Amino acid sequence: MFIALVSTAISLVCGVFAGYALSRLNFPFAGSLGTGIFITYLVPQTLLFIPLAEIIRNYRLGDTPWSLILTYPTFLIPFCTWLMMGYFKAVPRSSKNARALTAPRAGRPCCTSSSRWRSRAFYSAGIFAFTLSWNEFIYALVFLSSPEQKTVPVGVTSELIRGDVFFWGPLMAGALLGSIPVAIAYSFFVEHYVAGLTGSVKG
Repeated sequence: MFIALVSTAISLVCGVFAGYALSRLNFPFAGSLGTGIFITYLVPQTLLFIPLAEIIRNYRLGDTPWSLILTYPTFLIPFCTWLMMGYFKAVPRSSKNARALTAPRAGRPCCTSSSRWRSRAFYSAGIFAFTLSWNEFIYALVFLSSPEQKTVPVGVTSELIRGDVFFWGPLMAGALLGSIPVAIAYSFFVEHYVAGLTGSVKG
């Protein structure tokens, strides 16, 4: 949980700043840079594994949570940046249009569309980053070796399966407990998550 939450927080902060800069600030090759950042998300993790492993070894971060906290943002930040770029582009630039968005309708209290967009973008990016961090297996399997440091997906499979022997009771309990955080996140925020992804594609 610690690794997933910290990795998500780092990715969200970097994604917001990068998304705003690439969508709102005028500088050469902004569009190409944004496309390039998203393309890096499509790079398979196996291609990044060797250089990341070398970095972890040089800084002596092996078998520590920080080996994953610093690794996960390499594939989380590109997607969060792309998602936030879509929402910043969807928010009107002119003050006149911005005021139109903030005007209350039919006697309802003022709840701005832009604030709803931002919250949905945060929810979508946050859920996506948390889910990938929680379920990631390859880096966690290699960078963490001691049972005390292993994440849930790696610990359940490596510690509760020994050759042909399956410890079914603890194995099923671990699988259930490992699915609860993701299930709770999607249960409460699934509408924001879908709306966020849809709005980002439109933006």
